[in-house]
Amino acid sequence: MMKTKANIGVVGLGRMGQRHALNILHHVPRAKLFAVCTPAPHEIEWAKTNLVPEGVHTFECFDKMIDMPGLDAVVIASPTELHITQTLAAIQLGIHVLCEKPITRDMAKLRDFMETAKQHPQTKVMVGFVRRFDENYMDAIQKVKSGAVGEPIIVRSQGAEKLDKTGFFIEYARQSGGIFIDTVVHDIDLTLSILGENIKPKALWATGIIAHHHEMKDFKDADNAVGVVEFWGGRIAHYYHSRTTSHGYDNCTDIIGMTGKISINSVPHYNRVQVSNASGIVQDCTPSWIDRYREAFVTELNEFTDAILDNKELPMRISAAYTGLKIATALQKSLETGQKIEFDENGDSIISDGR
Repeated sequence: MMKTKANIGVVGLGRMGQRHALNILHHVPRAKLFAVCTPAPHEIEWAKTNLVPEGVHTFECFDKMIDMPGLDAVVIASPTELHITQTLAAIQLGIHVLCEKPITRDMAKLRDFMETAKQHPQTKVMVGFVRRFDENYMDAIQKVKSGAVGEPIIVRSQGAEKLDKTGFFIEYARQSGGIFIDTVVHDIDLTLSILGENIKPKALWATGIIAHHHEMKDFKDADNAVGVVEFWGGRIAHYYHSRTTSHGYDNCTDIIGMTGKISINSVPHYNRVQVSNASGIVQDCTPSWIDRYREAFVTELNEFTDAILDNKELPMRISAAYTGLKIATALQKSLETGQKIEFDENGDSIISDGR
């Protein structure tokens, strides 16, 4: 008999893992939050308070959790350096995986992983690029496919985060892999979803500045950066990311076609409330990316669960994550070196991009 619910475990109970766990518990009708896993004592305490009363099993050891009978899938929200080993361990047991990005920062490891995944074709693996599941982006992409602006030729996308003066960001950034790998990779993935997952880079270049977080000089990163990618076939993407905005999270995208333009979130309104007074017209801005994509995280989990239960194709392929990481890694290298990086028609770099 076909299962009506998928038993899903969550690995890692930091802010992202907690959000996934609560979403599965309360907002994904076809899923059951079966188990959670974390070695962190404070996260275990959170689970005991918020999840154990709901019948959720709690583990400190990942291997013990994935050996639990009845587990169908895991959502991996652990530290990045654990992503690929935990994903491999799960798929080798036939457990489906939704892994937060990046599944790895190492292109060679990702190539090896893709070969291993081919040996387990019945086990589904998806990387968590949540913007694909935002209703605004989904609507925009559907409009592109319907021909509303003709053939898309340029994508211009921005993600600007509020300045964090607490010191937390610097310690996070040291381990993040860099601004293009950590954040712009979302805009790159959007580009692939708009222009086509099979599109290949032809050349790219990046530059950046350090406006506030001067400690970033130690690890050759920037808190404001711009990257430009030219694709084979004559299309271009332009990316801007900032870690230093004063007003909130400002994420917007323009899709420029042969006969028009589609804009998404041009003004980052938090809601539809405006205050008009002697200061002018004031409207609150979206505070953070987690607020901007609250509903998209739920949609992502629902689509992942449907793909498991109905044996449907996943909404994105691992090959797209590979292409996205290749571009992000090359942009990060260009930021560090100032070099333009070129690719042949197969999408392989002509000069070394650090792979």
